[in-house]
Amino acid sequence: MPTRNLRSVTPVAENLIQALEKKVNDLIALSRELNRENRALKLRAAELQRERRELLERQRQASEHVENSLARLRSLDGGA
Repeated sequence: MPTRNLRSVTPVAENLIQALEKKVNDLIALSRELNRENRALKLRAAELQRERRELLERQRQASEHVENSLARLRSLDGGA
């Protein structure tokens, strides 16, 4: 088979190459966008986990406060 240089590429082949290049470039752009979105989602997930830990701690403290208040009321009631 004779070797062809790039100048002898047919217009159809050139169009196919250009279409392929466009698709590759589109995929690269999509990949970058998805990577940015993934990083943002990971940051948001970490923020939500931190917020959840804080809320659980506040809930624990509130429950402890209620239990202590009930214990004091019971001791007052029992002492009367």
